[in-house]
Formats: sequence, structure tokens, C-alpha cells
Amino acid sequence: MKSSVSFRLGLVFGVVIFFTVAISYVYLGGQLRTLFYDGIKNEIYKELELNRQLLDTRPEDWSDIRQSDQWADDVGAALEVRVTLISLSGEVIGDSYIGADRLSIVENHIRRPEVQGALTSGFGESTRFSETIGEQMLYVAVPLGTREPYAVLRFAKPLHDIRLLEAELRKGIEGALFWSLLLSLVFGAMTAFLLAGPLRRIAAAADHFVHGDFSARLNIRRNDEIGQLARAFNFMSEEMKRMNQQEEWFKAVFSSIREAIIVTNPRGGIVLANPAACRLFGLEPGDVRPERPGRRLTNPQLQELFERVNRSNAPVIKKEMQVMTERGERVLKTSAVPVIKDGYSEGTVFVLNDITRLRTLERIRRDFVSSVSHELRTPLTSIRGYTETLLEGAIDDREHAMHFLSIIHKESEQLTALINDVLDLSRIESGRIEYRFEPLGVGDVVHATVKLFRTALDKKQIELDLRIPDNLAKVFADRNYLEIVVRNLLDNAIKYVTDTNGRIRITAYAAGDMVKLEVEDNGAGIPRKDLDRIFERFYRVDKARSRDMGGTGLGLSIVKHIVLAHKGNVEVRSRLNLGSTFTVSLPAASGDQLKQGA
Repeated sequence: MKSSVSFRLGLVFGVVIFFTVAISYVYLGGQLRTLFYDGIKNEIYKELELNRQLLDTRPEDWSDIRQSDQWADDVGAALEVRVTLISLSGEVIGDSYIGADRLSIVENHIRRPEVQGALTSGFGESTRFSETIGEQMLYVAVPLGTREPYAVLRFAKPLHDIRLLEAELRKGIEGALFWSLLLSLVFGAMTAFLLAGPLRRIAAAADHFVHGDFSARLNIRRNDEIGQLARAFNFMSEEMKRMNQQEEWFKAVFSSIREAIIVTNPRGGIVLANPAACRLFGLEPGDVRPERPGRRLTNPQLQELFERVNRSNAPVIKKEMQVMTERGERVLKTSAVPVIKDGYSEGTVFVLNDITRLRTLERIRRDFVSSVSHELRTPLTSIRGYTETLLEGAIDDREHAMHFLSIIHKESEQLTALINDVLDLSRIESGRIEYRFEPLGVGDVVHATVKLFRTALDKKQIELDLRIPDNLAKVFADRNYLEIVVRNLLDNAIKYVTDTNGRIRITAYAAGDMVKLEVEDNGAGIPRKDLDRIFERFYRVDKARSRDMGGTGLGLSIVKHIVLAHKGNVEVRSRLNLGSTFTVSLPAASGDQLKQGA
């Protein structure tokens, strides 16, 4: 159960006041008892002294014990005390509580402490239970006789009477203390309530503060500690508001940085990572909170780099390394700067720039230049060689000259095809092509392309099987570039089937919201090891045979880029010497796209 500050302050005040009153009551009770006891004792002593002076000499009639006992009875009645006369031998010769006829049987009092004190020092006192009276008594005794004691006079007062008087006095004290306690509690509760008011306002503002609302302000115009606390709170609120704003700015900047940034503690545990680093290394945001560091990277190269920087306390600038990440093997350019304070390392800031794409593009550029140079060298070498031969006199030999010229013409066509494919691929990859999408029937494109290759099909006596339904859904594509896709796939199939029993099957069918086009042949097939690279530029399974057939090695790469630009996909299945099947998947045209085309 949640209790308020005013209740707790009131409770504290009440407890303090209660114990103060209780201790005061116990202390005052003890002091009262002592003072009251001393007052009674002094009063009895004064009465004893007065009577001792009156009995300076022994009265003559005290020879009769009845006379001395009568004197004791008279004095006891007058003073309301027990009066006892004791001879020097300890015999009781008078007692206001005991009749004269019973004094003979009273126990000898010579050993009583107060009697011994009176005889030895002139004054004796004692507090004890009286066997004769059966009650707790206060005894005070003095000797009688100035020159020589002849008896002992003892006054005694029951403590019961003292306790009754003390009880009456205590009632007055208890009443006063009760009202003091009650009033103190009331004033303490009021004080606690007044003190708790500003504290409640501070607590309410602090609650807003905890929940991210820094607009709360405290208008407490006081110069005491609470006023100082309120002013400190307002100042802290302004500072936190400013720091929170700066944190939001830093967080926005930190999150927008493309480079992966990781901050580690001196033990190598990750305490901070931006979204780029989380994506790169598969980190969860909950794993890199500063309040619970400890997540480590599993890559041994990065671990070794972290440890090396922590050991040396020296920065590492632009170190390249290949690292296996959640996105596969990546090339990272790493910069690491240790944070040193007072000569000790408090952690390290790592900036990891993913340059995989840059290095891949550099490799592709080198491979492309090398491949283009290689592809150009062969036909140019042939053209130059046969041209020099003709210039050296072979041009006069008509039969050989025509053969050389036909080779030169063939190689020039190969160069033209290569250059055209390179230019087409360059335009496609650059994204500068403006596709003119429209709803198209795959069957229309396939039939138009087949007409272009009818002569080649008949020449090699290839059996062509078209399986395209008339009611097949249309695709949303660019007709010219879709024809390039079909033309390249059909051209490859024609090139790689045999001249005697070649078969090509073109099938189109709907698969969900996609339309699939398959070009299947029974040609040479593709080895398994080459399937993953078949769509790369200038990649040929059989380079010599492909060049003899006029291939440039760019057709399938062009197909892939065109299909991807149409938000589709291209796949290949093949078995060596059993043929290949290329499958192109394109999105079917939606209703809005069909209306747009109409």
C-alpha cells in the first residue's frame, strides 16, 4: 500500500512525540517519587526533631509502660504516623499501632536498621515490610536524650499512603501530558501536511519528468531547503530537456549514418551499435543497451581486431578485411579509435564501412575490360591477318580472296554483334532505358520471335513444340525488350541442339499472380558447376564452340537484367547431355493495368 509523505511525516512526528512524552512521563514519575519520598522523609524527620527536643529528659511517668504507650498513641493520632518508643535494650515501650497489653510479646527491635542507625549516628531510616503491621513502611528513628540516650523514638508511615498521594499527583501529570501529546500530534500533523504540500507538487512534476514530459515547472517561492530543491529541479528539467533534444538529434544522425558503428567497453562487450551495424551483424537492439553490455561478435577477425586495439590503445585506420556476416562474406574497411581517459581505456569506437559492392564493381570492371579485350582480340586478329594476306597478293587469287573476305565479313559481324550487346547491356544496367510497359500476350511475342528464326529451325531440322494457351493471362511488359528475352533464349536453344534430332519446347502457363515462360531443349546441357555463373557477362560453358557459333557471352546476362527490370525472375535447370530449361517468371497484368492498356 502506497502511503503519502504527509502521512509518513505525521507518523514520524507522532512517534517522536509519543516517545518523548513517554520518556518524560517515566523520568518525571521517577523524579516525582524521589521528591515525594524525600519530602515525606524530611517532614517526618522534622517532627522527630521537634518531639526529641520535647523529650530531652525522660518523663517520670514513663516508668509505667502504659503511660509511655499512651504518649505514643496521642502523638501518632495527632501526626497520623506510627509512633514507636524503643528502650536501649530493644524492648518496645510504646507503639501507636499496638495496645499496651500486647507490647510484651512484640519482637525485640534492637537489630532494626533504623534503631542501629539512630544509636550509632543519631539518625536512622529504613524501608521494609512490617511483619507486625503487615504492610510496607518507611521508618525514621532518632535517639532521645541530649547527654545520654535513654530511648529511641521512631516514626513510621505506610508507603500505601505515599502511593495514594503519588497516584493522585500522577493523575494530574498524566492529564497534562495527554493534552500535551494530543496537541503536539495535531500540530505535528498540520506541520507535516504543510511540508508535504510542496513535496507533493515536486513529486508530481518528477512523475511527469520520469515519463519524458520536461515541461513541468515548480512555482515554489521559498528560500528554505524546499525552495532550493524546487529551483534545482527546474534547472535540471531545463538541462534534461536540452540534453533530450540533443540526444534525439544525435540518435537521428547516428541512425542515419550508412557506415556500421560499434562501441565496445574495455572487456570487448558491445555497448552501442547503430542500425547499420545491427543489420550487418544480425544484432538485436535489446542486445546493445548500455545498461547491460556483454554481447560479443562471433567473427574471429573482428574479435582479434577488437582485442588488438584494446591492448595497444592505438588507433587502426582503414584496415580492410573480409568478414562473414549475416549478409554473407563482406569486405569491410575498418577504423578503430580507443577512448582513453586518465591513461585508462574506457572502450573503443569502431567504424566499419561496407565496401563489398565497391570491390565487386571494381572486380566486375576489371573482368569486363579483360573479357571485352579478349573478345575483341580474336576477331580483330583474324581480320588483320586475312587483310594482310590479301594485301600481300592473295587478293589476285580470286578463289582464296573470296574465302578470306567471307571470314573477314563473318568476324566483322561478330564484332558488330558483340558491340551491340555491350551497348545494350550497358544501357540496361545503367537504368537509363525508358520501358514502355503495356499488357501483352506472351503467345503473340513468342510467335513473332519464332518467325524470325524459322530459317534457322528448318536448316537444323529442329522440332518446335509450342504450348501456349489462348486464354493465358497477359503480362505488363515492354514488347521490344520482351522479344529480346525470347529471342536470346530461343537463339541459345537453336545453337546448342544437334542437327539431326533437335527438339525445342516453348511452354507458357499461369502460376498464381505470375506468368511463366519455359524454353526447353534437348541440347548439350550445362554442367552443374556452371549453373550458378551462366548469367554472368562473357561466361561461356564451351568458349570455343560458343565463339564458332557467333555467341558473344552476353545474351543471358541481358535476359537477366531485362527480366529483373520487369520485376520478374529467370531460372535454369539443366543436365549435361540431356538439355536445358530456362524459366522466365513475369507478373501478370492487374485489372488497372489492363484498363490502362485498353
